[in-house]
Amino acid sequence: MINQLTDILVDQAKAAARKGAAFAAIAVVMLVGAGFLLAAIYMAIAASFGPIAAAMAIGGTLMTLGLVALAVMSQRDPGDAVDQISSEEHAAKARKSEDDMLFDLLVHSAMTGYATGQGNKPRMQSGFDQMITDLGELGIFDPPKGRMETRQTDHETETKKAG
Repeated sequence: MINQLTDILVDQAKAAARKGAAFAAIAVVMLVGAGFLLAAIYMAIAASFGPIAAAMAIGGTLMTLGLVALAVMSQRDPGDAVDQISSEEHAAKARKSEDDMLFDLLVHSAMTGYATGQGNKPRMQSGFDQMITDLGELGIFDPPKGRMETRQTDHETETKKAG
């Protein structure tokens, strides 16, 4: 199960890398195209008004576009106009929702089941402890006051299969 999840994550990472490489190649092609387009515009203006006027027109246009973009980017953050939430509302948002707690319980149950299938007693105990904590957060019951210790006997450790 864990191996399947890691394989899926590796496949998704490879797909994302391929997609990023494709976007980079497209960006390079578009930049080269923009360069040729600027050169063609320069030649057309230079043929009509001369090379100095063409350079000044293109340079002035690009500087104006850059200044407009800078002015737009340096405007105040639109989020500043929105009322900020109070610390109580922030604390309420920080608390887990019931769905989050149920999802945690599901994940901890799956991990405990996997450890049970593997015969890994320490991870089983840890998983059961996490499940009790999750159920306590849901308000199902209060967890026991002390943690119950489970120890393997010497006989169990000697007869445990190699996994």
